[in-house]
Amino acid sequence: MADTVEMKIYQALVIRCQEFVPPAGVTMVLPGVAFTPTAGSKFISAEVHFNRSIETDLSLVMDPIRQGFLRTNVMWPKGSAIVDGYNLAGGLREHFRRGTKLYRVDTQVRIDEDPEIGVLVTGETHHNIPVTTRWLCYPQVPA
Repeated sequence: MADTVEMKIYQALVIRCQEFVPPAGVTMVLPGVAFTPTAGSKFISAEVHFNRSIETDLSLVMDPIRQGFLRTNVMWPKGSAIVDGYNLAGGLREHFRRGTKLYRVDTQVRIDEDPEIGVLVTGETHHNIPVTTRWLCYPQVPA
């Protein structure tokens, strides 16, 4: 079975996450990878989300525009300088800045708007600074 467009999108986004170089002591946690944080761990968790596709072809021959978002969560320990967590979130925003194009085989994933840094969420042991990167994958040429 050939790889689906969804698989290529997912791989392109995860590979881009792997290319991000966090500061020393910060771990990038990719989807499906086991990780057990401690109260003092500094880490980024990544999640790939798909939203409803947009049909653009009345004949239903061409693929739809696929869209979704990549959520990276900067998890910063309570009691540490939160400004450093925001600096890391800004680095992620820059890494996925608007105009970024990701390629996987015959598939292009585009980031056409700057990622947004969300509101600070305070948990029991960590602050969470979410960074949301919206992505699009335009129709593929029919075979």
